[in-house]
Amino acid sequence: MKFCQRSLSRNRIRNRSAVASLDLVLVLGIILPLAAFLFYLLPRMIKLVYEMTITLIGSPLM
Repeated sequence: MKFCQRSLSRNRIRNRSAVASLDLVLVLGIILPLAAFLFYLLPRMIKLVYEMTITLIGSPLM
């Protein structure tokens, strides 16, 4: 019986390492490129929001 318990614990460890590999692929393949893309677009987005805000606030005063 002890042999069966040891093999089950080894399978659990293998499954954990497989999940860790998938997490690594997710971070490197999806999250990091998405973050880089957002950092590339962030200054432009801030500028556009600022311009829209100024337009909305300033238009009644013209």
